[in-house]
Amino acid sequence: VDAFPYNKNYAVILDRTAFYPEGGGQPGDTGRLNDSTVLDTVEKDGEILHIVDAIPGVKEVKGCLNWERRFDHMQQHTGQHILSACFAKIMNGGTDSFHMGRDIVTIEIGISNFTESDALYIERMANDVIYNNLPITAEFVDNNRLSTIPLRKKPAVTENIRIVEVKEFDYSPCGGTHVNHSGEVGIIKIKKWERLKASYRIEFLCGYRALKDYVLQNSISLSLCEKLSVRDYEIIEAFDKLNSDYRSVQKQLQASQLELLKHVGA
Repeated sequence: VDAFPYNKNYAVILDRTAFYPEGGGQPGDTGRLNDSTVLDTVEKDGEILHIVDAIPGVKEVKGCLNWERRFDHMQQHTGQHILSACFAKIMNGGTDSFHMGRDIVTIEIGISNFTESDALYIERMANDVIYNNLPITAEFVDNNRLSTIPLRKKPAVTENIRIVEVKEFDYSPCGGTHVNHSGEVGIIKIKKWERLKASYRIEFLCGYRALKDYVLQNSISLSLCEKLSVRDYEIIEAFDKLNSDYRSVQKQLQASQLELLKHVGA
């Protein structure tokens, strides 16, 4: 439909597209339009801009998504819906924000307290939803239909309202991309959390990201086991002993240095 210079690259507008533009905490899609590389997809002034390295030489193009990236985003986004629903059901905590980075995903939950036991309980509940492999659907609804849905949060728009449902578990207005069944999320793992002024920021991983993180953590664990000559469940105890021995040696060294200074001074 249109093509023009955009920053240091070019923008292409199509009459229809499968590329998702950045928004709602989810990054935009990448891929190809014929031989042109789609570097990003953004929405500006109501138009979806495909940011490309070169303008295709023909009017009709074939779009090809970077599927690995898209599926990763689908896993993380659906996982976020499930995790947010668990927080809402168990701790009455609303999701204040959602951010999907290249390596980590975070949500801010409006709760005043959060412990390790809370994390384990909610994480288990979220993964039970995954293992039940619930259907996930999306539909645009009118106001009459909207009034009958037990929404987890209110829509941010007043028209073209799209509701994503994790069957009979969560109903949320959302324009993002999602998997077809909860089982495709694979796994949800809460990594860490930090307290903010009136909420908690929760960092978590889903699917292949969680698997990649496990591979890394397992590699670190095996390396430490080899270096310390212990089993994995003995690492912390071995480290504590090593640290204690190091501090003891440091104190002995300082005492010896002071004693040496006395003799040198004499």
